[in-house]
Amino acid sequence: MKPLIQSSLHKDALVDKTILITGASSGLGRTLAYECANHGATVILNGTNIDALNQTYDHILSMDNPEPAILELDLRKGEEHEFKAITNVIQTNVGELHGLIHCATHISELGSIRHLRLTDWQDLMKVNVIAPALLTQSCEPLFEASGSGSVILTSDSHATTLDAYWGGYAISKSALNAYSILQSNEWKNEKPFRINVVTPGPINSPLRSKTHPGEERNQLRSMESLLPTYLYLMSDLSVEISGENFG
Repeated sequence: MKPLIQSSLHKDALVDKTILITGASSGLGRTLAYECANHGATVILNGTNIDALNQTYDHILSMDNPEPAILELDLRKGEEHEFKAITNVIQTNVGELHGLIHCATHISELGSIRHLRLTDWQDLMKVNVIAPALLTQSCEPLFEASGSGSVILTSDSHATTLDAYWGGYAISKSALNAYSILQSNEWKNEKPFRINVVTPGPINSPLRSKTHPGEERNQLRSMESLLPTYLYLMSDLSVEISGENFG
């Protein structure tokens, strides 16, 4: 695993780029939406809470950043035709796409694997593995039109440690890591696209408060500490980097 990037980028590093961000209604996804917009990008916001997405939209506009867009699609319930339609939706409403940052995640109640039901497995795999793959597939024609494409997936340290009682969540994130490597290998020497993973580790985030409710959150690394890594991987500085995991 490669270390996180520490250095900040120039404030215009993402000018003229359009980036789709899932999970943008809260937590890391919302934080990244603000920061990408602050660096000049036009961001497309995806999430399940439309009110929260509108708040994110309004805040970005209030900072005199490029006007964002909202993509309404519930990754847990989305059908194949809805994922396929994303290409036309973005082309019609935004015009082009240069990057995809996948922050949306689903986690079931932690416990023994034997307690997971079929619906638990389906939701975990749908949001954490299948949706990133289908979104990337839908974005490929848009990347081809813009001449480049960067995909950043957000994983979890339990994908490699596979600790007991992290069940289907850890398994789904492990599958996400495998998908990233396979996709990178398929694109290599074939298309000018790249895909990488960021593994945040323990950070002060809404997801962490859900899995570790009694923890002293102010002792954890901030979500903002991850921003230089995401921004670097989305910028033109990382055009030669693919199939890596940063954490």
